[in-house]
Order: sequence, then structure tokens, then C-alpha cells
Amino acid sequence: MTKEEILIKSAEIISENGIENFTVGALSEELGIRKASLYYYFDGKDGIIRAMHDYYHQLLLKKGYRIRLSTDLEENLDYLVRHWQNLVFSDDFYDYLRVLLILRQTDERSEEEWQSISLTISGQVQIILEKSEKRADLIAPLFSSFLELKLEKALISGESDSLESLAPLFLSALHRS
Repeated sequence: MTKEEILIKSAEIISENGIENFTVGALSEELGIRKASLYYYFDGKDGIIRAMHDYYHQLLLKKGYRIRLSTDLEENLDYLVRHWQNLVFSDDFYDYLRVLLILRQTDERSEEEWQSISLTISGQVQIILEKSEKRADLIAPLFSSFLELKLEKALISGESDSLESLAPLFLSALHRS
């Protein structure tokens, strides 16, 4: 059993059962290993959660920041929405991002991680809109907030369908204003 496998299973358990049902004992039982094996790597429940944040933070740094740009605004916004949709619903991140939603009100590190994701999305939208020579200072916060809310809703419901028409819908509203 690797440290990575332990952290992935921890995110899965918290995502499915909540933080109140996450214990070192429950984790060891789920993994089929002794508690002592977990204490070899971690200093208890809080240590596991800290290590989980560190692990997923590094993964998000690798995968979350990469976007490609074309000359077409709609294509870029659509790509960004699909990028985050794929990231959120990937096997790598789904459980962990649900953990952040569950813990962000009570755990400072979870809130910091969520804010990092939020700032990443905002920065990416800003770059896309500036590239298209749109008023990024006015529009970027609106689209970023809307995308974040849709991602949160999709994480809570487990359905990604609501994201499909986000870019065209936003562009339609943009052209009418």
C-alpha cells in the first residue's frame, strides 16, 4: 500500500461519508491494513488530511493551469469550461474536490485550496478575454463566478450536463449587452 493510495482512498471516504465518519480506524479497515501502518506515514487523522491537501495541490498545479488558446473567443471559453469539467469529473480529482466543498467552511486549508482554484479560473478567463480584446475587467469576474458556481453545483449533484452550454450562453448574453 503506497502513501498515494492511502490519500486517494481518504478523499474517497470523506467525499462519500463526510468528515465526521472519517477516522484512522475506518480508513485502515477500508484499506485492509493495520492502523499502525497508517501511523507509520501519518500522525493521525489531521496528518492524513494535511498530506491529502499537499498531494492534490501538486496534482492540480500540474493539470489545472494548462490551457491552450486559439483566436476564437467562443472556442477558448468552451475549451476552458470543458477543461475544468474534465478536471472536476476525472478519477484523479472528483472525490478531493468534493472534500474541499465539504470542509471549506470548517477547515482553513480546504478554503485556501478552493480559493486557489477560484483564482486559477479567474486568471484563465482574464487571459482569454484579454486575448479577444474584450473588456476583461468587467466581464471576467462575471464569467469566472458563473463557471465556479456551475462547477460547485455539478460537484454536489454529480452531473456535469449543466456545463455544456455555458460558453455559448455567456457569449449570447455578452453580444446582447
